[in-house]
Parts: sequence; structure tokens; C-alpha cells
Amino acid sequence: AIKQSINLVAIRAIMEIAPVTTVIQYAHRMGIKSVLPPYESLAIGTGEVQPLELIAAFNVFPNEGVYVEPMAITRIEDKNGNVIEENQPVKKDVLSKETAYIMADMMQGNVNGGTGARVRNYYVGPAGGKTGTTQEYADAWFVGFTPSITAGVWVGFDNKSVHFTTSDGQGGRAAAPIWGRFMRY
Repeated sequence: AIKQSINLVAIRAIMEIAPVTTVIQYAHRMGIKSVLPPYESLAIGTGEVQPLELIAAFNVFPNEGVYVEPMAITRIEDKNGNVIEENQPVKKDVLSKETAYIMADMMQGNVNGGTGARVRNYYVGPAGGKTGTTQEYADAWFVGFTPSITAGVWVGFDNKSVHFTTSDGQGGRAAAPIWGRFMRY
């Protein structure tokens, strides 16, 4: 279901396996700070989150269940190489290594033959990720990871009345190729 973005399976999972309150708890543990709607439709992305939150949450999977708080500046040096400031990221265990491994493995399937397969037109190294497409092709995204970096691509419009008019606005068509090109370089 993850490989092919079969939404019905995601909805059944939130209704029968992990209730929406549990999903929200895990999302918050994994770094999602945005308010999430307490409805089953959350399983198919009806909650809006900031891209940086989503990327940091996805990073938990290849990082063996450890969440790392994003930070913009890790170190500042003067012209002579003297350290003026050094910041260490906040880290915390949020998933078991086993769960993180299973999720990372499933997301590798998405890149290796699923909706994210267009990544492979540009990047051939180990990778996993997930595509996303909002209603009426308003937003297309791809969040993915390699062994050394997690990144996301969002393609869309600030004005919510403007959107793609064809399936070219799908995450696998609009965002995944950009991600693949970025990872190639």
C-alpha cells in the first residue's frame, strides 16, 4: 500500500489497527508540532504540516528511530578557524529500531518500483521515500532519504485556488524527479 499509495489501506489501518489518537501521538513524538485533525482522514494527509516538520519526522526512519531536532546553524568560526559558537542538535528515541527499519524498508519499495520510482531516473543509490498529492492536484510532494541525508520537495502554489490541472501534479511526477536530481548532485 505504501509502495503504490493505496489510500484505502491507510484508512483501514487507522480505523482498525492504530486509532487516530495513537497516530497523532506518534506524529508529535516524531516532531510534528502542527495541530492535526482528530479524524480518520488524517491517514491520507488531511492535516497540514510545515515541510521542515515532515522532513524531520521522516528522518526518524533511516535514523533507527531517533528524532533529531532540525537546526540551521551547527557551528560558527571566525576567519582563523576559532569556534565562536557550536550547537548540538537535540536527539531523542521515538520509535524502536525495529519499527524504524520496517518503515524505511517499505519506503525503499516506494522508490524501487512504486509511486516514487521516477527518482530512479536521476539517482541510483540507496533511497526510500513517499510521494504525496493533495486534492485537485493543489500540492505535490516527495520526502525521502539516503543513508546520509533526508530531504523533501514540495511543488505547489501559495494561492490555494490555483492548482495543477492534470495528473502531472502528482507527487511522483512533479516532486520525486526534483528530489532525485537533488540527490544525484
